[in-house]
Amino acid sequence: MNKAPKDENVAYADPTEMDKELPYQLIGVGYDFHQHPTDRPFGYPTYQWIQTRQGCGVLRLDGKDEYHIGMNQGMLLYPGDAHEYWEVEAPWQVHWISFNGYHIERMLHKLGFDRTGIFSLSNTSITENLMQRAFQVLSHDAPLSGMDGSVIIYQLLFDLHRGIKISEGPSHGERTTRLQPVFDHIKNNIEYVITVEELADLIGITSQHFCVLFKDVTGYRPIDYINSRRIKMAKELLVKEPSLQVSQIGKRVGFDNNSYFSTIFRKYEGISPRKYKELH
Repeated sequence: MNKAPKDENVAYADPTEMDKELPYQLIGVGYDFHQHPTDRPFGYPTYQWIQTRQGCGVLRLDGKDEYHIGMNQGMLLYPGDAHEYWEVEAPWQVHWISFNGYHIERMLHKLGFDRTGIFSLSNTSITENLMQRAFQVLSHDAPLSGMDGSVIIYQLLFDLHRGIKISEGPSHGERTTRLQPVFDHIKNNIEYVITVEELADLIGITSQHFCVLFKDVTGYRPIDYINSRRIKMAKELLVKEPSLQVSQIGKRVGFDNNSYFSTIFRKYEGISPRKYKELH
């Protein structure tokens, strides 16, 4: 990671090709930054965490919902989410850090940060120290600085998980509990056709709302989650019941079409179910 031009307490990465392959990438950081009004109708291209150090601001999401961000609070912005924010109590001074990587979204979902939102911090110094370290990494052209930045982002995600709570909307645990009847239904009816409509009806919401909620909680679309459960069961049957034909196993786990079963199995495992059976 080569040092990029910076202005005062702002620094950006100039990632190498190797840096771009990292699961967690430090993109930029602003430390003791006087936040100016910002309007992004098409969102920001990377993930961003912005934490109030002094004063107060307001975040408006998608042109309608507004949230105050004061002391001991910060906002996590997902890429592409329309937003704007501005100062309401001067000076609104913040620390911010932007990051990316192929594993970021999955990790955020696992830690309960599944959407853009406002969060309250129990200890601001931990994340402040990390952002100061990030600024130092981006301000010095040192070998393996891309790896150092990756470690900082990984640590930041877990420190946020330990140190903050969601201030708007139900928690990740509450939403997981709400989906429990859905998980039970999929497990108990894996051999049958399962539709999004019937799953949504189980918890009394629309199909569209259900798909958003399900992906927020699990990181999967409903059909992908169901298929992953089916392939897991198919692998167990291929090993434990070798006398069964591949087509029979496909039907046992909900695939009436043997060709489709083989296609989905290969997608998840990289080999055909017949080859998997031979190898195991």
